[in-house]
Order: sequence, then C-alpha cells, then structure tokens
Amino acid sequence: MITGRSLLVRQFSRRAVAEALLHLGPISRAELAKETGLSKQTMSEVMAALESEGWARPAGRTSGAVGRSALRYEVARDAAFSLGVDLGGTKVIAALADLAGDVVAEETEPTDRRGGRHVLDQIHALASRLAKGAGVDAARIRSVVIGSPGVVDPLTGAIGLVPNIRGLSDCDVPGVLGALFGLPIAIENDVNLAMLGEAWQGAARGVENAGFLALGTGAGLGLIINGKLARGATGAAGEIAYLPVGRETDTAAAREIGTFELEVGAAGIVRRYLEAGGAAEVETVREVFARLEAGDATAVAVIDETARIIALAVTALGAIVDPEMIVFGGSIGIREELIGRVRAVMPTVFERPIHITASHLGARAGLVGAVSSAVSRLHNEIFGIPNLPGDLALPASPLQKAAE
Repeated sequence: MITGRSLLVRQFSRRAVAEALLHLGPISRAELAKETGLSKQTMSEVMAALESEGWARPAGRTSGAVGRSALRYEVARDAAFSLGVDLGGTKVIAALADLAGDVVAEETEPTDRRGGRHVLDQIHALASRLAKGAGVDAARIRSVVIGSPGVVDPLTGAIGLVPNIRGLSDCDVPGVLGALFGLPIAIENDVNLAMLGEAWQGAARGVENAGFLALGTGAGLGLIINGKLARGATGAAGEIAYLPVGRETDTAAAREIGTFELEVGAAGIVRRYLEAGGAAEVETVREVFARLEAGDATAVAVIDETARIIALAVTALGAIVDPEMIVFGGSIGIREELIGRVRAVMPTVFERPIHITASHLGARAGLVGAVSSAVSRLHNEIFGIPNLPGDLALPASPLQKAAE
C-alpha cells in the first residue's frame, strides 16, 4: 500500500512538472517549485528523471539577485514527434509536430484515386517525406492520429460510411497503419477533429461545451461536452445528417442520407431552388448563393428556409446538449450570409441564447484537430498517470502566445 501510494505521488509530481515545462518553459527549478508546490528535493528528483529520459533539458541561465543566476529548463522538443493527418476524398494533408505541439513540417497532396490500401501506403510515405524534410528520424514519430470522413468505431477504429474514398471501409485501417508505423494508430472522425481544432486554436478556445457544425456537400457535427469529445456508444455521436428536421422523414433517402442533410446539403439546396422555380441553368450551390447576392427572389426564399431549418437543428442541440457555442464550418456553413440568417431566426424558435460563429480555422480545422489529438495522446503517454482520468492541457499555439 505504501509503495503504491509513493508511486502515485511520484507520478502526480512528474505530471505537474511536465505540464509546467510545457506551458511555462524555459523555467528555473525554483520557479517550477513555486508553480507546482513541490519541495526542492522532489523537484530535483523529478527533473533528474526527466533529463535522464531525454524529455527535458537546460535552456540557458537567468540572472538572479546580487549577480546570481539560475539554470532554466525546457521540454526537449525534438525528443519525440506527433503526426496529424486530415484525410479527405480529394486531398490528404499531414503535419508533423514536435513535443511542444509546434508544427515543424506540413504537406498536401491529392488522395490516391485507387483508394483502400493505396491510401494507407500514401499516408505512411507522406509521413516519411515530412520527417526527412524536417531532418527528423522517422522513428521519433511516437503518436499518429488520422482524421477520416465516415463513422469511426471508438473501440476498433474501423471506418464505415465512407462514400468518397473507395475501399477504405473494407480495410483494417488501424491494423495496416499500425504495422506500417510500428505503433498504435488512432482514427477519428474528421468533424470531431475539426471541433478539437477550434477548441485548441480557433473560435472555441476555452469553451467547455461546444459544437462544430459542418455544412457542405453533407452535414456533420462534432461535440465537446464538459471539455471532452463526445463519440457515443458506436462512434456515431454527431451524425446530425439523420436529425428528422425537414420534409422527408420516412423515405428510403431519409434513412440512407438523412432528412437534415437532404434539406441543407449542397444538393438539397440546389434541388429546392429548382423546385421553387429558380433559373434552370443553376447547377451548383455556389450559383444559388451568387443569385442570392444578386437579389434573386427565389434564391433569397430558399436560403431563408435553409437558415430556418438549420436554426431548428441548433435548437435541438440547445435543448439536448446545452452548448455555449456552435461553430459553423464547411463550404456552406462558413458563409456569413447564411450564419446571419440563422442568428436572426434563433430567437424566434429558442428561448436560451446560443453563440453562433464561423470557424476561425476554415479548411485547416480538421488538420489542427488531428495534430492536437496526436500531441495530447503523446503527452499523456509520456507524462500522464495510467488508469486515471484527465488529460494534460495542450500548450498555447504560437499565435495564441503572440496574442497574449
């Protein structure tokens, strides 16, 4: 019992020191002791262990009173790296981040059209090129998170409902990538990662309860509740496309595609515009918005109705989840002419205020979320406490540090 308690105390001490180094370094031992409340002896033991393991290192000296100086320490940024990948139907984006969470290399390329195993080999090759270009030993990549469209099983990492990457649902994605990288791989829904990205560096910084509503070709939702990503029993939390808000609730299309997506997805908006007697030559949702800007009465009515339907969906989220904020993203969701209309409708359908804002990260939200998840997993692997809840908080990004 005493041995177990002593081990737990050492683990808590290690975690506290590591978190202070990540957020406040370079920092002296005296400053670390003040920040963590640990004794000088405990601080010396923890720092000696972190240095010997290669996770911390000296970072110069600072002048003290009467000419005295103190050695300062920082996290050894190049001791281990994390890889975040945003995998889409048309392109794959990967970023390599150091131990402090700063991106050291990034690259984008078209997704391999052959799909399946070819895409997984592509991700591994891309990671190898990133490491080589950054002068990093690929063996130091210790954490990998892949963001993918579709439903991700939270237990197995299996991906289902991926219509835009051929053969991916038939692959053992975590198994194949795990063998290629030589370590466990985490697979996450891309909209969930966009939510994490906005929470780390975007519009939802510091918000404990928020949603990321992606509206474009389809509709998706990522949720953080009490600071944690909500995945659900089977990984399908946030499949808002199937919310029964709209005209078709009991058709085969509604069951397959989703009632909400049929109304507010790109194809649905175009369909409703044409059904309402709009210009027959209109083929894309971009053209509908162009006609909205030109004052086309049919386009105005269709976008107004789209905003009303979205407001009903946000109301459902407000009633069930009680979020402080909903971040709109995607090619349609980020349009201010739509967001403004949703804001205007909300007071007519819901009593409680919900802050609605456009994504600050835009198309990079998923990649930033993948990096944040990969770095967080690495920190908890190295510095966390096994079998106890609670992740280490991520350090601020360079942009955040500059703003502060």
